Amino acid sequence: MSERIDPVTGEPASISYVNVHKSFGTQHVLRGLNLAIPRGKITVIIGRSGTGKSVTIKHVMGLLRPDKGEIWVGNDNLATMRDRDLRTVRNRFGVVFQDAALFDSMNVLDNVAFPLREHSRLRDREVVAKVRGLLAQVGLAGAELKLPSQLSGGMRKRAGLARALVRDPEFVLYDEPTTGLDPILTAAMDKLIVDTQESRPGITSVVISHDMHAVLGIADKIAMLVDGVVAHEGTPEYFKNSKDPLVHQFLTGSLDGPMKV
Repeated sequence: MSERIDPVTGEPASISYVNVHKSFGTQHVLRGLNLAIPRGKITVIIGRSGTGKSVTIKHVMGLLRPDKGEIWVGNDNLATMRDRDLRTVRNRFGVVFQDAALFDSMNVLDNVAFPLREHSRLRDREVVAKVRGLLAQVGLAGAELKLPSQLSGGMRKRAGLARALVRDPEFVLYDEPTTGLDPILTAAMDKLIVDTQESRPGITSVVISHDMHAVLGIADKIAMLVDGVVAHEGTPEYFKNSKDPLVHQFLTGSLDGPMKV
């Protein structure tokens, strides 16, 4: 596939969805999705529940296969790759799960160290040194020996981010990173996402979010999914200034508009 340029940022696309369809039984979730994820930027995917946001993300990890279409990560088309090769592609990703998905029986240090101990040949002292450095970067210095049950919601999210970054991924996927956080912790998490982006040149971030205040503050590009396709895409300024009824209703949370409850 020739290099695709993202029409919003003008940057080369590191991930491209081309006419992607996905159904589960009679439920047609993705209906010809076309989306470019620009390299080295923060792209936020928004939309109502059930519009295909999570399904979109699962495809780029190779966790789901499209019924039709192509999904490109660099020069690799995931739609035609063998499972063995998909595992190699997955190693290029870090994922920050909505609930952090920490192992309850492991302390913070061991949770963050887990991917390195499983997939690298670093000596344990090197692993511990790297993990301690990452925990300091995300504001968790001194919390290494705490169990997940001893952490606040914001601390759990930070530990999840540290684990996602520990293998120096090319891509970071954030699944509703501010869900369940109060406004102050939400602002702190948003700043952490931006700081991570700025401190790691070239990293590509994809965020799923319903928090429009956060979206407008952190995104380089926003893609709005409606009925399994990209209905609108643009910069935060485009969405702020849009007069389109779909965009206006979603940004304001109004019950009045084309999207019915």
